[in-house]
Amino acid sequence: MTKPILIIQHEKTEGPGYIYDWATEKRIPLSIINPQKSPLPQSDFSGVIILGGMMNVCERERLPWLANEIAWVKNCIELPIPILGICLGAQILAYALEAEVRQLPQEEMGWLPIKSTTALNFNFENVFQAHSYFFEIPEGASCLAESDLCPHQAFIFGKNVLGLQFHLEWSQTDVAKLFPEHFKIHGSPEALHRKGRDLLFQLLDAHFTQLNVSF
Repeated sequence: MTKPILIIQHEKTEGPGYIYDWATEKRIPLSIINPQKSPLPQSDFSGVIILGGMMNVCERERLPWLANEIAWVKNCIELPIPILGICLGAQILAYALEAEVRQLPQEEMGWLPIKSTTALNFNFENVFQAHSYFFEIPEGASCLAESDLCPHQAFIFGKNVLGLQFHLEWSQTDVAKLFPEHFKIHGSPEALHRKGRDLLFQLLDAHFTQLNVSF
């Protein structure tokens, strides 16, 4: 049996979303763990996906479990397995690779355009953003995307470490539950969620199942 992909979920309300749909379609088992409640495993997983959260790496001294997670991630990066970080997860990956995590002058919130660099062969348009911090690009990594408000929206390090600042995994229902006031005023078009889901599946295929798609 295939070893599961380990999902690190920091918030009860921020689950794997469309990642679960992709894994079900590919018949890849998932194992979900909350690092605030359970120790992170040392083996028996084929890859790692680190989800978002309301905290940030600057709070690692106040949150011992977060410091432990960062140390665990540093060790995981050395393993020959694919790792994906989303939002906070991407910031944890960047920090584990000794890059700075900084506060944005202005929060990015809602559906906003980003543009990919020449290093990324995927077609980004609008993606859902919900963050006030961002990562610097680690030494030896490549910046894959940027936006007007945030210079670093995605990076890849080596062949196995991918960080995304934005959320492709959230459904329209997820956004409505997470940001009810924003959703009430601005909505969240289902058509954009479908495009995001399709793009997420392409990225997951490339990163976790090693299909003939290249960065």
